[in-house]
Amino acid sequence: MGNKYLINSIQRAFDILELFSHGEKELGISDIARRLNLHKSMVYRIVTTLENRGALEKSSASGKYRPGIKLYILGLVVHDDNQLVTVSQPSLERLTELTGETSNLVVMDGSMSVYIAQRECDRMIRMFTKPGVKVYPHCSGAGKILLSEMDQKELQSIIKANGFICYTKNTILSEKELMKELNEIRQRGYAIDKEEREEGVMCIAAPVRNRNGTVVASISISGPINRFAKDRINGLINQVKTEALAVSRRLGFIG
Repeated sequence: MGNKYLINSIQRAFDILELFSHGEKELGISDIARRLNLHKSMVYRIVTTLENRGALEKSSASGKYRPGIKLYILGLVVHDDNQLVTVSQPSLERLTELTGETSNLVVMDGSMSVYIAQRECDRMIRMFTKPGVKVYPHCSGAGKILLSEMDQKELQSIIKANGFICYTKNTILSEKELMKELNEIRQRGYAIDKEEREEGVMCIAAPVRNRNGTVVASISISGPINRFAKDRINGLINQVKTEALAVSRRLGFIG
């Protein structure tokens, strides 16, 4: 549908809800107005409506707002009915059991990659990113998998929206470097993030395809780089690819 069908007040309500994250669980009216460049009176009306419907709740201690129980209930409905999450759980569990590392299921949400399911390992030192957290895709193995099969128009749109945020000395910082990396990923069928988002952390990821062969998600493992030794890396890659393919098969992929 064209833009004439969009309702601005609902658009702004979602803009407000999307400001909340694991790192920022509470926001005040002034915070929201400044972030979205909106008048405080407009933000107050929308926030009050969301609070009335249970989507937001006000903290009695801070006077700020946080996600409400209604969003949690709706999230459970989506999680339970999400075929991708459901069919991925056995492979996430098996992958963590076989590798001893945390396994993740990641999809694209707009220009960002978002973690939607995870099986955390039980080691004392482990890596994890909470489900729901969004990450710039150019600096993670799972994100690069999702970028690797996009057409040029989609890629340009994401590059324009995100730019190239630098996290470590290994982060990809140019379109030329990214395109070279994505071409290599397409050829070998897996991606590696070697301290590109966080120093000391490594990730291996592989694509999950639907019945049409379209990449709809990526499965990855992540952990301290010292546990990804050269004599172990090929085995880890094969295990990630095997479980990603197993999920793809459950989604109807026969290629």
